[in-house]
Amino acid sequence: MNVYISGSNRKGNCYQIMQDLKGREDKAISLAGKDMKYCLGCCKCSEGLEQYCVLQDGMKEIYNDIAKADKIIILTPIYMNHITGILKNVIDRLNPYMSHSELLEGKTIYIITVGQIEEKENEEIVGNIKEYFESVGEFMKFQAVFLKNFSSGDEDDVTKNYDNYQEIIETIKKKIEE
Repeated sequence: MNVYISGSNRKGNCYQIMQDLKGREDKAISLAGKDMKYCLGCCKCSEGLEQYCVLQDGMKEIYNDIAKADKIIILTPIYMNHITGILKNVIDRLNPYMSHSELLEGKTIYIITVGQIEEKENEEIVGNIKEYFESVGEFMKFQAVFLKNFSSGDEDDVTKNYDNYQEIIETIKKKIEE
């Protein structure tokens, strides 16, 4: 089972792409509307992983799904030249996986971004996001693979910007299946 996480605060372009990519057996998680508290930095998660975190919120489902996942696919809009705040919060809350890195060891996390400006203009920003995931992956022992940066322009529907949208989706699916 693959786990898809839409890091958007809305059910827009990332959500649509996630729905187009995921298979029947895969799990889709939208962070839109989830009750997600901020990491307290208390490190209680290091003492007993069975509960992951002292905070009881939407992360409990995410912890369980990530533990079962073969691959994790993260989709995020680009906000202020980086991933969304709610997605950053989820990554901060993966702190238990630092103490118990075997839970992510050998897994692959795929990243897809959606930026408002043209793909070419977003290359530096996307490079920074890729480096961020690679650096987190180094100490959590997962491999980060960047798949695609979509350009939404001013459209609410990213699919309208690509005549070959379905072909792009099929190419991404094949890369994930490799």
